Amino acid sequence: MPQLLSSSTVRLRPLETNDLPLIYKLENDTRLWDSTANTQPLSRGTIEKYIGASTGDIYKEGQLRLVIEYKKNEEEYESVGVIDLIDFSSRHQRAEVGLSILPEYQSQRIGTEALRLMEQYAVQMLFIHQLYAYIDPANDISLRLFCSAGYQRVGTLQDWLKAPDGYRHILLFQKIFH
Repeated sequence: MPQLLSSSTVRLRPLETNDLPLIYKLENDTRLWDSTANTQPLSRGTIEKYIGASTGDIYKEGQLRLVIEYKKNEEEYESVGVIDLIDFSSRHQRAEVGLSILPEYQSQRIGTEALRLMEQYAVQMLFIHQLYAYIDPANDISLRLFCSAGYQRVGTLQDWLKAPDGYRHILLFQKIFH
């Protein structure tokens, strides 16, 4: 694992086949569906195929998904979430960033550290000029995370997501690296 993708408490690593339970749990958490494109549960087989087909090459796939691991003790890490770069544009040197952490590990600064590591990787290895994120205004945890990481709110997408209670706005945040 390159030193670039780890800190004293968090590390990021590529997807592996044994990540199936974590991905299954995150992808099938209906609480997250309102802010994603998910409309139905994913089977273990579908997720297994996705993991198997992933090369981890952002230049080929236009995306990169890494597992967030949290240091339990001196020798053990536990997989607690994922962080993604999607809609990667090498020409324009930008990508959307998103992360999802199991509820029991939220608000412990794991997301902050994972985002910092991903930014460092994106800038130093992919030469990213900017990252952006779409955030549901009701997602206080994500709002605090991205604001504290220096992302600026640059817009509101009106009626962007259809939810059971009607349409919802989404906030657009951006961080430009100089």
